[in-house]
Amino acid sequence: MKIVELDQNEYHNYLIEDTYITKYLHLVKIKKSKGIHIYIKKKRIFRNKERSIEFKLFEDYVEHGQAFGIFERKKLIAVIEGSMENWNNTYRIWNLYVTRRHRKEGFGTALFEHMESIAKSLGARAIVLEVQSCNDPAINFYEKHGLHFIGLNTIAYTNEDVQNKEVRLEYGKRL
Repeated sequence: MKIVELDQNEYHNYLIEDTYITKYLHLVKIKKSKGIHIYIKKKRIFRNKERSIEFKLFEDYVEHGQAFGIFERKKLIAVIEGSMENWNNTYRIWNLYVTRRHRKEGFGTALFEHMESIAKSLGARAIVLEVQSCNDPAINFYEKHGLHFIGLNTIAYTNEDVQNKEVRLEYGKRL
């Protein structure tokens, strides 16, 4: 498996579209009673749910982004994108994607470990990323690779994120 750095000029706004299947949701509840209590409960859903994902590489809001990919016969089958956030000395992973057909074959792990190595070489103190509370496969992957819950945003996507069961969770790992 060969990991290749992607050229920003060639892959700027390169669209990735796919789906994933989730069997669990990570439900967020916030209760205010003598303080604020936040609960995140992993709950099995009645039917497996297919969810869509869509993103573009090297979007304008990503400053000094880096992306690395794995190809099969000139087709991009796995990609990771990240950038150094100098203001807090962390490395943010913006996107990690493996085609459905190639999941569970080690491509995601190889890309994550490659990016972790780059973050360390840049002197980052931590890796951080965002994951949706409905994306149980991604949450499991990140936890397996040493990341843990560090925060949340209950209005990142819409004003009804909690009700929609799609809350932005932040995960991180000290380096």
